[in-house]
Amino acid sequence: MDATGLTAQEKITLFSAWGLIRKDLDVHGRNMLLLLFHKHPHYISYFDFTDDATAHSLVDNKSLYSQSIHIIKTFGSLIEYGLKDPALFNETLKKITRIHAERNVYAKDILTIGDVLLNYLAQVLGRQVSDSLPDAFRKLFVTIAGRFPVGPAPPKTEADEQGSVK
Repeated sequence: MDATGLTAQEKITLFSAWGLIRKDLDVHGRNMLLLLFHKHPHYISYFDFTDDATAHSLVDNKSLYSQSIHIIKTFGSLIEYGLKDPALFNETLKKITRIHAERNVYAKDILTIGDVLLNYLAQVLGRQVSDSLPDAFRKLFVTIAGRFPVGPAPPKTEADEQGSVK
């Protein structure tokens, strides 16, 4: 293993899956982002989609479409180029981390996004998904998340307070 945290076989698994969706990145990027917002609506507030004032919904929003293309291509560059060149992988992750630090993106957010992307790939690829893809994909996202701050502890709830008093 190298700085990517992946074995050669896991890299091949990721390359193969990526190759299956690579030709339609614009569609897949938008769909992945929409799935993220469907499953975790609070992530909409992480983005600014106000540039497209004519959009009647997120599905029609060209700002979302533009952002999703950028996200999916950046992720693709980690797979296509970064997995072949660990130094490039490291530099790309440094840049991604730096850009997102000011947006309060934490490791848990990266893991959540990774789960959504993996679910999307499983839906789209169906039987073409390798049995080893989930483990390789999660391992990649654990590596990516490891570059992000852990983040603040969630606020304690009343149930937490009652459970800690004995």
